[in-house]
Order: sequence, then structure tokens, then C-alpha cells
Amino acid sequence: MIALGLLACTLPLPSCTRYFATDPDLDRPSGAVVPNEATAPRALYMFEGSTGRSLGWADLMAAASWADAVFIGERHDDPVAHAVQLAVFEDLAAGYPGTALALEHLERNEQGTVDRYLRGEIGVDEFIDSTNSRNWAGKDTWVPFFQPLVDAADEAGSPVVAANAPRDYVRRARTEGYAALEALPPAERANFAVPVVKRGNLFNDRWQERWDAYQQRFRDLMGSGDDLADADVLARLDSVFLSQSMWDGTMGASAAQALERGSPKVVLCAGCFHIERDGGTVLQLEALRPSARVLTITVIDASSRRLRDEDRLAADIVIYGFPVERKKAEVEGEAAGEAAGEAAAQPAQPAPPSQPAQAAEPTQSADPAQPSGPGSASQPANPAQAAPASTETLANPSTQPSANCR
Repeated sequence: MIALGLLACTLPLPSCTRYFATDPDLDRPSGAVVPNEATAPRALYMFEGSTGRSLGWADLMAAASWADAVFIGERHDDPVAHAVQLAVFEDLAAGYPGTALALEHLERNEQGTVDRYLRGEIGVDEFIDSTNSRNWAGKDTWVPFFQPLVDAADEAGSPVVAANAPRDYVRRARTEGYAALEALPPAERANFAVPVVKRGNLFNDRWQERWDAYQQRFRDLMGSGDDLADADVLARLDSVFLSQSMWDGTMGASAAQALERGSPKVVLCAGCFHIERDGGTVLQLEALRPSARVLTITVIDASSRRLRDEDRLAADIVIYGFPVERKKAEVEGEAAGEAAGEAAAQPAQPAPPSQPAQAAEPTQSADPAQPSGPGSASQPANPAQAAPASTETLANPSTQPSANCR
């Protein structure tokens, strides 16, 4: 019986690969570096996502120390979320040298530019402009939101992984299908990873059931009420899901590759829809490395001193920050879409009820393909207290539950 019990925790069962399911001793020392005094963002209200138990920063870092892969979900225009990502990575990398930083916001074909910057061969402005990143989540948002992460990894000697699929391959997934992408030469295949969509429930981890539930959440987000009963509408939504899955497949594979290359841990930062509630990126990592120990963290752009009912099970750890003000027109707008063949996303008008997603393709909250604006914003002294980015220039301004998550 003892042998069977030991065997159970060597197999990739869900109870052995999620931190709080193991009922750990939270007084156990953590390898991560935890400040003596908690300051923002380390002093935010945070809770265990399944039970609502209140947590402190030391609890979070103990969980991160246990994990192989830490996924941190963001609303792209939320400065508090980016401050949390920076704090988690800094403290984890200090205790586990070589911890990899994987970013949704950089695409695989930009890895060479990332590496040149880390080697000191190009300056920060050339790096930002070469990757068309300056306005990634709104005008002049790269410098305060994302550059601190890259520079923290540089200072720690950690690899920075350009984790996402280039937009052209994401579009081709929808228009041509995965088989056409799999037939491309190896040099092109290196720029993306076709997602796992059929895997079965290995070791009773319900993977297929969880992936199918993720696809249904995507349909519910992009669709509208009774339209989901229309076979043509459902077929269009499922074709768009091919693009969404390409992001997930490539980011999940990028995280897996970071571990395979020897990083003790990987921290992946991405939109919350990719991560929350068994999001697609998390599931893709689990499909490739079913024994990996996974921790999910999400940062909600709202204030609360308890775990709200609507946020229960959103992630292993749910953190509350501060509301991000968005204009009424933006609240009413739907997620920005890409019309087929367009080079950049355009803010979508409310779609007719009969065609909720006819030409829409999910996009990140800012399109890296859009021209970069002149100049750059100065980095705030405390990102957690920075004012939200101007909502006038967000390419994906909707505050639908996941619109700023993708």
C-alpha cells in the first residue's frame, strides 16, 4: 500500500500536479526570495482560488517555488497585473537562477532580436521598434508594462522566450487549417506549434473534457445567445478557434521547451483568457508535459477583500488590484477583430445578432503589427500605482469578461 501511494504521486495525476491539492506545509522554507516587508504589489489581497482562503506573498512564493511552470494572467491594460508579474518573476528568479521568462507579447520569429538585446548588441529603442512593440497594449505601453520584465530577466541572467506565434501563421490556421501548416518546411515550422486538440484523458486527468470546455467558453465569448444553435455560426466560430488555439499551442510549447532546455522554472505571462479556468495555454503545456507541476495566478482589475463568487476557481491564486477605468463606448464594444487578409486589427463595431463572429478573429489587446508611435513613456517608479494606460488608443478596448485577456 505504501508503494502504491508513492507511485501515485510520481504519476502525473491532477492531485499531484497542482500545489494546493497537495495540502502543503506553508511554513516550509521557500527557495524564492521573499522581502521582509510586503509592499505593493506584494501586499495586495490574494486568495486560494478553490477555497477563498486568504494568502500572503510568502504563500504565493512557496507555491511558485513548488511549481515547474507559473502562468500569470493579465488584463492587458492593467498596470497592477504587470507589476505583479514583475514581482513574481524577480523573487522567483532570485532564488532559482536561470528561471525563464516567456511572454505572449513577443513572437517566435522575434527571438533573434530579443537575444541581440540581451547580449547588449542593440539598445532598448531599437529592440522595441524592431518588434513593433511600443504600443502593444495602447499608446506607449511597452516601456512601463513589459520592458521592466525583459530588463529584470536580463539583470538576472535569465532567458527571455518570445513565446507566441507570428500573426501570419495564426491567420493561416483559420484560412488554411493545421494540415497546411504542418506541411511547411522545418524552418517555418519553428515559428509556431500546432496545438494538441485530441489527447484523451491520460492518467484520468480529464484533459479532453477540459479542452472541450475551453472551446465552449470561447464560443460563448465570441458568440451571442441563440446564435450558437445556428450550425453556420458555430462553424464560423470554430474556424476562428483554430487561430486562438494556435496562440495557445505555440505558447504552451514555448514554455515546455524552456523547461526542456534546462531552465529550472518558467514564468509565462499572457492574457487571462489563455490561463484562467484551465485556459488553453495551460492545457497545451499539460498535454506536452503531463507531469509538470503547474501554478496559475490571475490578477483581477477590481478591489475586493474576499474571493468573489464569480472569481472562484479562476486560478490557483486570485489577486485583486484596482479598477481600470474604461469609457462607456468601450464597455459596450465587442472584442476587436481581424477581417480576413487585413494586416492589423480594427476596433469592431457591435456585430449583427445573426453574425456575431463572421469576420472576427481573436486578437491581443493591441496589435504589434500597427506602426509604432514616436517617443516612449517613462517608467513609473511604482508600476502598481501607475495610472492606467489611455483607453483612447487601445486596439481592443472592450471590457467583456475576457476581451482584454486574449
